[in-house]
Amino acid sequence: MQICRPDGYVVVFLSCFILLVLFIPQKTVKYEFNLYRVVVDPGHGGFAMYPRDKHGDRFDLLSGTYLDIFREGASYRGYHEHEYMYEVASKVDELLACCAPGGDYAKFYRILKKYTDEEPARVYISHMLSRDDSRDRDAIKNRNDPNAEFRLFDYPDDNGKMRQGRISRINKFSPHLVVSLHLGGWAPRYYRGLNAVIVPPYEFMHKGLEYLRGDRISTSFFFNQPYRDWFVESVRRSGFSWFKNDVSMYFTGFRTKPSEVIDTRAFRGYRYNMVKWNYADGAGWALAAKFHKHNSRYADTYKGFKSEGAFWEREKSKYEAYRRGKGSEGYGGDNLYASNELIRYILYSLEMRGVRHHDHRVAPPYISIWSLPLHVNAITAFLEIGYLNRSHTRYLLRSRTDEIAEGIAVGIYSLFAGIKPRERKVRQVPDGKRIDLEKYRITNEIDYFQSVTAK
Repeated sequence: MQICRPDGYVVVFLSCFILLVLFIPQKTVKYEFNLYRVVVDPGHGGFAMYPRDKHGDRFDLLSGTYLDIFREGASYRGYHEHEYMYEVASKVDELLACCAPGGDYAKFYRILKKYTDEEPARVYISHMLSRDDSRDRDAIKNRNDPNAEFRLFDYPDDNGKMRQGRISRINKFSPHLVVSLHLGGWAPRYYRGLNAVIVPPYEFMHKGLEYLRGDRISTSFFFNQPYRDWFVESVRRSGFSWFKNDVSMYFTGFRTKPSEVIDTRAFRGYRYNMVKWNYADGAGWALAAKFHKHNSRYADTYKGFKSEGAFWEREKSKYEAYRRGKGSEGYGGDNLYASNELIRYILYSLEMRGVRHHDHRVAPPYISIWSLPLHVNAITAFLEIGYLNRSHTRYLLRSRTDEIAEGIAVGIYSLFAGIKPRERKVRQVPDGKRIDLEKYRITNEIDYFQSVTAK
C-alpha cells in the first residue's frame, strides 16, 4: 500500500484547523463583549387594585399571599408615569435596534456624530423591553389578571403555577445593563434635577446590622458616609430610623418598630426567593423558613441572623462591590456611574438643542434597598427623570421625549464603547468613559452577568 504525504497546502490547512479548534473557546469568550445585552425597563404599568390578595405584588410562598399592593406609578393632572416612560423606553428601544446585528448602524452613526468628533467604535447591542405597552387601560383592565405582565416579582396564575415577574424575565436575558425609567409625583427642593436610585453595598448594610445587634455603638458609620442621605418614606421617622428599618428588612425580612425592635407582625418576605435566579434557596426552603430558626438566614432576631446561602454569598462578592461600592462617582459603584452618566447624556441632548432649565442637573440619588437594582446582576441605571408636579417636566414629556430617548441611547452606547463628547457650552458634560466589564469575568467561560441564571 502506498501512503501519500499531504502537500504543503494541506499541512497549512490542518495546522490552521487544529489551532482554530484549540482556540475557539477563548476567542468566543474574548469577543463576547462585542455584543452587549440591554434591558430598557419602563416603570410601572398595571393597576393598584383591590383586593390585594388578588391584584398585589411580592407574592410570599410562606403565607401564600401578596405582601404588597401593586404600584401603578405616579399620576398628576392627566400625566401618568407608566404612559410616558413607555413612550420614552420604546423610542430608546427603536434606536438601540440600529446597533443590533443587521440593524441600520449608519443611522445610529449619524446620531453619534452629533455628540463626538471622534470615530465611534462599532459595537452590537441586543435589547429588549421589560414589558409591553400599558396605555390601553380599558383593554388591560378587562384581562383576568391585569397586573400579570407588570409585576416585579413572580406570581401564581389561576392554576397555582408560578409565573415569572419582570425581574425574573430580566435575569433570564442576562443583560450587561438595565435602564429603568421612572417619574416621581413630587419631591422636596433638595431633589431638584434628575436622580439616580441606588442600593448600598453589603459592607455598609452589615454595619447597620451590627448596630442593631448592639455590637456597634457609634453611628459614624452612617453619618460620615455618602449613604447617610437615606430615602425617607414618611417624615414621622428620621432618615437614620428608616435606614434601620431597611437594614432589618434586608437581612431578616421583618420591619422594625420605631424602637428598633423587630416587628414580627410586619413580615415583608424574603425577596431573593421571589424571583427565578441562581441565588434563590432550594426546594423546601419555605418549610425551613416557617420556623425562623435561630442561627440561620431565616432567624427573626438580629443576633440570630446568619448570612449563609447563595444569595448572601453573592451579596458579599467582589462583583456586587463593583456594582454598588466604590466607583467613578466616589460611591455607588458602576450602578451610580451608569445612572449619572445617562442623566448627563439626557441633559447634554436637551441643552445642545437649546433646552435649558435650572432643574437640569444631576441631583442626589435616592438610597434604599430597592428591589430591581438589588435583584439583578446587571449594571443598573435606575433613573427618576422628572417630577410630574413641575411644569418643566410636563413640558419635556409633551415636547421633548425624542431628545430624552436619544440622550439615553447614546449614553448606553457610550457606557459600552466610550466616546469623547464634543465640547459645548452646556452645564452637564458626560464623562464619556466606558465601564470596564472585564472585571466581572468569573472564568474564561462565564461572566457575572451570565451567571445569574446559567446552569
